[in-house]
Amino acid sequence: MMTHPPYIPHSSQAILGFTLVEALVAMAIFTIGFSGLYFFYNLSQHSIADSEKRMYINLMGDRIIQTIASEGQRPVTDPLNPFVNPSQYSGSLNTCSYPAADDRQSWCLDLVSGIGPYNSASALENRQVDITNDGTGLIVNVTLIASNGAVGGYFTRKLRQL
Repeated sequence: MMTHPPYIPHSSQAILGFTLVEALVAMAIFTIGFSGLYFFYNLSQHSIADSEKRMYINLMGDRIIQTIASEGQRPVTDPLNPFVNPSQYSGSLNTCSYPAADDRQSWCLDLVSGIGPYNSASALENRQVDITNDGTGLIVNVTLIASNGAVGGYFTRKLRQL
């Protein structure tokens, strides 16, 4: 005896597949989800870039202070000794307009290559080295602020002459 499958009438419930409305709703949900992922990916990229700049600023601040400290080992008669001539190392690093042999010029150029050029339109950015002699030693203050004020570092050290 042969059995036949049950008869299914051709009705709207018997047709398999998706309607156009269902497909459009699924695409809209997928698009919203994917745009959220793209937003967080873009946000993480900015966070990574800021972290790299923050690390570079920390390294440059330490480098500037270490350079000034090592130059302090020069003889007291040497005009490049910061204890003799503190203004030789003080100044703005916003623009790289120092002579090529000047340490400030190399600091400025390294900052431009590491964190980008100074944004003169932003009142929040600053790249400055200040040295004052308080009679007992040099107080070195380094201010490096970039990315429209989002990334920065302040470094202070007191150097005593040996």
